[in-house]
Amino acid sequence: MPDRQPRTSTWKQLLIDLSPASPGITLLECGRIMLGIGLSIGLTALISQWVAHEQLELFWQGASISATAFLLFALPSSPLAQPWAILVGNLSAGAIGMACAYLLSNTVLAVSIAVPLSVLAMMQLRAVHPPATAVALYMVLKHVQAPEVLLFPLGFNLLVLVLVGTVYNRLTGRRYPYRQISSASSGAEEDRGEVSPSDVDKALARYNEVLAISRDDLTSLLKVASGAAYQRHLGDLRCADVMTTQVQSAPANAPLDDLRVLLGSNKHRELPVVDEDNRLLGAVGLNQWFDVLNAIAAKNAAAAQADAAPLPDAAPDKVEPAWGQRLWRLVGLARFKKPNASADTQTMPVPVATDAAESAPAEHAEASAANPLQPAQPRLVRDVMVPSLVIARPQQALMEIIPILSQGGRYLIPVVDEKQCLQGIITQTDLLRALDRALPTPGAAPSSNGT
Repeated sequence: MPDRQPRTSTWKQLLIDLSPASPGITLLECGRIMLGIGLSIGLTALISQWVAHEQLELFWQGASISATAFLLFALPSSPLAQPWAILVGNLSAGAIGMACAYLLSNTVLAVSIAVPLSVLAMMQLRAVHPPATAVALYMVLKHVQAPEVLLFPLGFNLLVLVLVGTVYNRLTGRRYPYRQISSASSGAEEDRGEVSPSDVDKALARYNEVLAISRDDLTSLLKVASGAAYQRHLGDLRCADVMTTQVQSAPANAPLDDLRVLLGSNKHRELPVVDEDNRLLGAVGLNQWFDVLNAIAAKNAAAAQADAAPLPDAAPDKVEPAWGQRLWRLVGLARFKKPNASADTQTMPVPVATDAAESAPAEHAEASAANPLQPAQPRLVRDVMVPSLVIARPQQALMEIIPILSQGGRYLIPVVDEKQCLQGIITQTDLLRALDRALPTPGAAPSSNGT
């Protein structure tokens, strides 16, 4: 029993590996490919027969062009189907096959050397074309040793095939020849964090395999796929799916002394401000608390500066000495002093600190409160809060919130219902958590079996 489960899994995995993959094309595209292959083969045979004066057998010496035609019309954007790969790959493989047939009398040995050497030559010449290996094999098996065969019929047939394929692909909406190396700079993609050709090169270096798709096409395909993945993960997400529901809010009528305790006991640097009915009024955070502290510090510094200012000194000849005042009282002549003396003769009393003087600041504060032109001292949370200009709804798409939190300089966005009652908040941490779930997980290094 313990051994049956691994065997079952192995056979099941083998059946999965042998299952055919869907080509992913429509019947219309399949018909376009079939029509192109038929036209190209027929036109190439007719032209070759006309040039060879009814010697149709010369055309079949390049029978591998049927596989070339399939790549040309089914994969017009592939590096394997470009004109350079078709012409140089076939001609180089044909030349190597002729050389091996001429130098080696043993057919098996010649075939075993000609085909690998043709693959090496195609890779070094950047002209990888799989059907060309059949040309090398054909030259050895038929013991072809005439170099002019490379020009006609092989080179001639391939040239006609490429010309027909170019015209047909462009008439049917396919660009051919297809640009394999992009001249555009990838700096803009890298700045926006998108997939760039350099990223694709790094990924391809890990696999070290021959691809049947160009780098630019693979880059575009990855961009579309990553966009679809983001849309699949984030497009259906609503604010209610990612918002934090356990929210500590600040009552609008709470004194400012409680704000320090609320901010200190909360993990967020901002708090939504609500009224008695839990309706959102605004937000308050560390910035507003620092503004209050700065205002208090500035007021205390001004008061300290006023207390440290020197008192105005009275002129010695204008101040009446204390013994003179007592003498006037003793003789009973104090009532004869002129109450409305002139500025030159009026005496100035020396300021003396009394209880009334100590209570002057309180009286000044009451006068300031009564004066509408002087701003009132903030005492409650509602006095320092910032009105919430940006809010979100529970059923609103999360994609609409991303630009606000990423570029708007905001730390959180309150989520409210139709009655403006607070339901939760979406912070930058909540957004990063949602983005992390949407990002593709980096895969492990490729295994030896290509899976």
